[in-house]
Amino acid sequence: MADLAEAIEMVRGKKLEADADAETYNALARVFREAWLASGARNDLEHCRQLFLRAFAVGGNPRDGIDAAVMSVMLGDLPQAKALAGRVNDFLSAHEVDPTLPADERYRMLATLGQAQLLLGDGDAALDTFHWARALEGVHYGRVVSALKQIELLKQGGIDVPDELATIIKPPTVVVFTGHALDRPGEGPHFPPALEAVVRAEIASQLDELDAQIGYSTAACGSDLLFIEAMLERGAEVNVVMPFAIDDFIAADVRYGGPRWEMRFRNALKLAASVTYATEERFLGHDMLYRFANQCLHGLATLRSGFLRTSPYLLAVWDMMPGSLVGGAGDFIDQWEDISRLRIIDLDGLLTQNPELCPDGPAMPNLDFGGSEENDEEGQGRVIRSMLFCDIAGYSKLKEEHIPDFLEFLQRLKDGLTASGIEPKSINTWGDAIFVVMDKATPMAEYALTMQEVVARLGVEMKDRLTNPLTLRISLHAGPVFEAIDPIRNNKNFYGSHINRAARLEPVTVIGHVYATQQFVAVLTAEQSAMRTEAVNNAEEFADKYISEYVGVLSLAKDFGKQTVYHLRRRTSEENTMPAAMETVVHAMLEAADNSGITETPATSVGSVLETVARMMERSETEQPKRKGRKTKKSTTTDMDDLVQDGALHWPGT
Repeated sequence: MADLAEAIEMVRGKKLEADADAETYNALARVFREAWLASGARNDLEHCRQLFLRAFAVGGNPRDGIDAAVMSVMLGDLPQAKALAGRVNDFLSAHEVDPTLPADERYRMLATLGQAQLLLGDGDAALDTFHWARALEGVHYGRVVSALKQIELLKQGGIDVPDELATIIKPPTVVVFTGHALDRPGEGPHFPPALEAVVRAEIASQLDELDAQIGYSTAACGSDLLFIEAMLERGAEVNVVMPFAIDDFIAADVRYGGPRWEMRFRNALKLAASVTYATEERFLGHDMLYRFANQCLHGLATLRSGFLRTSPYLLAVWDMMPGSLVGGAGDFIDQWEDISRLRIIDLDGLLTQNPELCPDGPAMPNLDFGGSEENDEEGQGRVIRSMLFCDIAGYSKLKEEHIPDFLEFLQRLKDGLTASGIEPKSINTWGDAIFVVMDKATPMAEYALTMQEVVARLGVEMKDRLTNPLTLRISLHAGPVFEAIDPIRNNKNFYGSHINRAARLEPVTVIGHVYATQQFVAVLTAEQSAMRTEAVNNAEEFADKYISEYVGVLSLAKDFGKQTVYHLRRRTSEENTMPAAMETVVHAMLEAADNSGITETPATSVGSVLETVARMMERSETEQPKRKGRKTKKSTTTDMDDLVQDGALHWPGT
């Protein structure tokens, strides 16, 4: 985050000639657009428009023109927006869309024309254009979502958008899947092997009805793999979540079906868009790991859906029997909050409809519900917990005479946390380190952010006594741990590799911030989604309190491997009223680099993106001597002087 802030300030102060290449302007404009979406700062919006104007003037790309027009709408400059839209409309209307272009490019051109028509007040023409765009085959859902974002901005800026457009431009359908595994030898019948073709057909039918484009699932032998294969046959994207170590998963949930199923499992993982591990540790016979994987599935799909302006569906293959296994289909359905987005394939009904495939009939229901969820976990000794590690930065600079003041600082920190009403399950300290454990992610997120706020307040109140201001860096993680009585201290304590993972994230956290692992954010998102639905069902208001911003894949301290990490912060009141800015500045820079035309090094990290942007800027400067002594080429669709009013053409920061 600090590197990005420094990079943006560098870009703001960088002076380029007015005839730099369009792709450089476009790349940097996207950075400032996402910075504005995240911060709401008007100066970022103004910088963004200026950069899109430059890109349009230099390159003449209608897309840059419409982007500049939309930014003008958000600045309240409707005359400028309409003038730009008119130029874009005239240019695109005078040229037929080349049918040899890829579908994504044709869709992008049509979406640009449709947005120009909306800006000019021609809603009927815009509807016709987007109808035409929807008829294109093979368009990636990213193009559709991009058009949706632009239209949301136009609505926010007061542009009239026909209601019918919502039925034409739809975000991709995200489907989370859960289902029965294939019957093991000697059990059932719940899902006998003879029923495979029937279940496959039902899954395919449901996916057709939902128009599924993105899927999330585990990959057990049986309905999971049938879902993955059906999605792949549709050309859809599949994301697999593994509940534990792959060798244990194959042994427990795949191999019993025979070599054919194991081959299908390995092929599914090879073709999946992503494979995420809820935990990479061994199974050890602890069924609660399946429930934890379901939480991760739920949270990851909800996060992704929010980014895509939609909500996920849950598709379940279930025998409709009570007494479901921990982490099974029935258990997942119980945790799913929105029944309007639930689709169930009745496995018991399929068995009844196809008696020739199951001569013994469906299995009898298991009426032994077992103990409570807590007892299930406690009895195994392995439980799912949320963990916090905190380091007090500045402690090492304190002198001996400051220790009494530091102890008072800790007491006042405790008092502030107690006032929040959140009681940890366990808390421990070592000097300036604090370790906290809780059952759920939501109270842990609140606890962590409250810690930051209390320390910020104490920094002001105690600045005369603690000359070196104390700040926190906090890491959050969720995962399976062993809960036991410490044999030496005779108190409750927690053990396992996930404790180490949480601890190893803290040293790489930026001081003054809260970093959270992907597992923690997934569980937090699932909990928040359930709370939101409950509030809606009770006719109560619900406001999202937290924002999780993607940081990247970080190397953990002491060579503990790599971890996907998010920055957790509170959602401000302004952000509750502005469009959801799921794309962080990191994402914007990645997209900018991907669109830059510089492909020597893939833009896969913050460092590589900064390097790519710098390389684009250097290329612009090295090319400029070639332009000296000759007239700069003007755009065929616009004139720079006509676009810039009141001498506003200055590089941001100059």
